[in-house]
Amino acid sequence: MTESTDICPGDPYAGGMTDLSDAEVRAILREHRDGGPISRLYATGEITSNTVPALGMLSTDLDDEGRQAEADRVEDVIKYARAADERPPVNGWVGKL
Repeated sequence: MTESTDICPGDPYAGGMTDLSDAEVRAILREHRDGGPISRLYATGEITSNTVPALGMLSTDLDDEGRQAEADRVEDVIKYARAADERPPVNGWVGKL
């Protein structure tokens, strides 16, 4: 797994792997399923080029709503997704949790 080389200096979402487990990622995303990339990460572990931007929008929306603690947890998922890099659905994603 490699870090993206197109991270802008000062990017608040740049950084290494968080200590989140796959189960914690699913727990954080459970109520934020969107029918798109967030739902695919939740359901299958898939991370695409659209996952981090969708999570960033979610984090911003939560912050705008005054839900800072949730926004911070979504930012942790962003770090997880960046560290994991793009990947196809993970075999046994739900079963291994």
